[in-house]
Amino acid sequence: MNLEIYYLLSLVIFIIFVFIISNKFYNHSRRVSCIKNFSEYVAVLQYHLERAYDLIHKDQILVYSLEGSRIREEEVDKVSENFVRLVIKLIGPTLYKEFINLYGDDDTFIFNILEYFNTRYEDDAIRKDALNEMTSKEEEEGS
Repeated sequence: MNLEIYYLLSLVIFIIFVFIISNKFYNHSRRVSCIKNFSEYVAVLQYHLERAYDLIHKDQILVYSLEGSRIREEEVDKVSENFVRLVIKLIGPTLYKEFINLYGDDDTFIFNILEYFNTRYEDDAIRKDALNEMTSKEEEEGS
């Protein structure tokens, strides 16, 4: 009876050990695959980032851009949170997990999304054109 329990316990420990080793190997091979296919992952992410920015820009930023004014800091924070949520919703849960695996953790992935948003927002061509037009009108009126 004791010998059977010993063999059964040994078998359970062996199975757990094999499971842990195979899980580590699987995670490692997924990371290697992500790194090898990095350009494809980035292309997919870029598509969704651009799509989300276009939607957010049209719905929440365009009015300010046309006026040539800046959004208040609190509103920028709110819009950027909405942007992150929209990107995550657009990529879906499966790709979200893949990108978390690629970037290492949730914070790094979200940081990269926010960095894209901030860069695009700062380079807003419509806002720049409106500001240039407003300053040129002011210069003409001042002359």
